[in-house]
Amino acid sequence: MDNWLSFIVISLMIIIIPGPDFFIVLNNTLKGNAKNGIMAGLGISSAHVFYSALAAFGLIFILTTSYYVFTVIKILGSIYIAYLGIKTILNAKKAFNISTDKDIKTDMKLRLSYKQGFISTIFNPKAILFYVSILPQFITKEDGSMQILVLSSLFILTVFIWFFLCSFLFNYIRQIFNNVKIKSMLDYAIGTVLIGLAISIFRLEK
Repeated sequence: MDNWLSFIVISLMIIIIPGPDFFIVLNNTLKGNAKNGIMAGLGISSAHVFYSALAAFGLIFILTTSYYVFTVIKILGSIYIAYLGIKTILNAKKAFNISTDKDIKTDMKLRLSYKQGFISTIFNPKAILFYVSILPQFITKEDGSMQILVLSSLFILTVFIWFFLCSFLFNYIRQIFNNVKIKSMLDYAIGTVLIGLAISIFRLEK
């Protein structure tokens, strides 16, 4: 039980520290609504499901032991997050009005939110390193794949709940950003942070 509590505490610390996922959920919620943020969070969680499955079957180490595979993932991840950051900055002055109409192109927006969350995580080497550095510390030789799946599921559930709550919080304060200047400043800030995170991912060492 203590082992599980320690794992949850460490997982929360990792999740709560703002990274690309946090700002993608924030961006999607402010430009859409809470559903967009939740879908981005679902995309993030789906990527973790993929990596947890690889970890359970022992295949996750292929991604980190192969220099070329890890480098490709790192480069693709940094490029995509930088792209989102640049796009946010370029659209800063175009996206003044935050729509409150729930029916405007909802389906398309939700798919886009899911895709952004999924891609940002699937190509984030820091997400991969969680399964090869943090998770193994809570697994013994006797535990096997089942314990990996249990702890991974606990981590994924924590990830989704955190971003689910964040989506409603961001949605609650979104009306503040209908102000032209505030909205532009926020877009510039989010875009700059995403570009900075992209650079940190690109410079990441195994």
